[in-house]
Amino acid sequence: MHAIVLIFGRGFSITPIGEKMKKQILRTTYAYLLSALFVINTKAQYEVEKHYLGPSIGLSFLGSTAQLGLNYEYAFVIKDFGTVGAGGIFRYWGYKESFFGGSWSYTNILIGGQFNYHFKIDNKKIDPWVGAVLAYDAGSVDLKSSNSIYYTEPSHGGMWLGFHGGTRYWITPTIALMGRVGFGTLSYGALELGVDFKF
Repeated sequence: MHAIVLIFGRGFSITPIGEKMKKQILRTTYAYLLSALFVINTKAQYEVEKHYLGPSIGLSFLGSTAQLGLNYEYAFVIKDFGTVGAGGIFRYWGYKESFFGGSWSYTNILIGGQFNYHFKIDNKKIDPWVGAVLAYDAGSVDLKSSNSIYYTEPSHGGMWLGFHGGTRYWITPTIALMGRVGFGTLSYGALELGVDFKF
């Protein structure tokens, strides 16, 4: 039997809940959940004049290692073109190449700008896009060797041009799951997952 416990001073009493009240509680709860879902479906979308910022983690194909990232985008409209986003990116990853008697350790810090075109689709919870990135890879190389043989340091880093594409899936009006894949110069490529926050 369902009941409501009422406390009066030092004592208490138990008042049974009738079937009518139980149905009313269920209807109210159901209506609240539907309204919450409706709000998410109507507002969870890529909006102009909003900022989008979030971290990412992925697999860098250059070195086959994990990379950490940070992404920023500001949304606006270009007349007769469509909805776009412009902002910046940051990436960090490192890897090693071993050889007989030692290894090269590579460190990459990629900083640059991105420009993306966002497609309009009926499902407002999904935000697909493609874009381009121009960045600088402040790469460095460190030699670790057990002998005194001189090795010529390999060239690493420099200006980087890439293209990428991905999608956001909005789980709340201001939070989206993100996935992207990108390729570019310097033999770079990556597959990433992340979270973006709209504000």
